[in-house]
Amino acid sequence: MQTELFDLPMSRTLSEESTVPKISCLEKTFITLRLDQTIGLVLVLLVIYVLSFSWGVEKGKKFLEGQGVRSVPAEVLSSGASQAVVASVAKTPLSAAIDESVPKEVPVAVAELPKSVATVVKPDGKYTIQHVTYITQAAADREIQKLAQKGYKSFVIPSGKHLQVCIEAFQTRQDASKILKQLRSQGLASGDAYVRPMVR
Repeated sequence: MQTELFDLPMSRTLSEESTVPKISCLEKTFITLRLDQTIGLVLVLLVIYVLSFSWGVEKGKKFLEGQGVRSVPAEVLSSGASQAVVASVAKTPLSAAIDESVPKEVPVAVAELPKSVATVVKPDGKYTIQHVTYITQAAADREIQKLAQKGYKSFVIPSGKHLQVCIEAFQTRQDASKILKQLRSQGLASGDAYVRPMVR
């Protein structure tokens, strides 16, 4: 039989068999994970993350207690006695420094305001200055009182859920722009205030 026509494996000698390819260190430590093993590993890592986060929160609370700052439970803050609790919290040098850097604004109780100062009646004119937009009637009332103390007449234009506080009515856009510049120079109008046509 002719061996040249067929591709038959030739018998190996002992010297050829002794050369076994070497396996590298990386090939020995290659890790394969099935889907269930991967999900399990992710869950274990998630549990470790949650535990370390909660440990950090507890450590932070203990640190603040060591500084003399007390935390107030949410139930107490939502009750009617929240002002008394907040006033009773001890001041520390850290909180005193924060209190000095934050400007104080005295809130006006809604019960002290007269009934609905904000008028919906629009004065005669083609243009007005849209000053600011609020969601609540009480906030719009406070803004109108503030503007009235400065000598400006203001009114409210309802727009869906919002109340747009507008300042005065003007016959020309130039008159409205001039008053808007005065309001900005006095610090009464923000950069968002603008002259708009009156809606009829």
